[in-house]
Amino acid sequence: MQLCFRCHVELDEKAGRVTSRITTYLFLTVSLLLVPPARAEDCAKTETQTDMNACAAEAFKETDTKLNAVYREIIERLKDNEEAKQLLIKAQRVWLQYRDAECAFAASAARSGSIYPTILDNCLDGLTNDRVKALISFLKCEEGDMGCPVPPE
Repeated sequence: MQLCFRCHVELDEKAGRVTSRITTYLFLTVSLLLVPPARAEDCAKTETQTDMNACAAEAFKETDTKLNAVYREIIERLKDNEEAKQLLIKAQRVWLQYRDAECAFAASAARSGSIYPTILDNCLDGLTNDRVKALISFLKCEEGDMGCPVPPE
């Protein structure tokens, strides 16, 4: 039996068959991709870095969804005040740039490590959660509050 190391193909001269290790590698890779990531409720019990990364990503995704919902609600309330609406849009764009840059910096020491996604997503989640709280405070303004740019419902 001859083995081609460059292409991972075995040639069985007696049987006249070519067996490919690529098929085995492909099967293993696909099998690993089909394993579902850890669920949010399992995050406290994670033991592998892959599961921790998945949990951090899921937490950030959920917080980002909340951010988008609160942002849309404020935009809706500002429908009659185009100037304030444009100021919010500008502030949100700048805030997103700040958040992404801040977290890239905060996680930069682990950039080449397997923990990098967890550190990055935890930072993104934390800053996004702070932004959600700040935006929610605009939704709770009382009638006549001149320091609040968002009108009450």
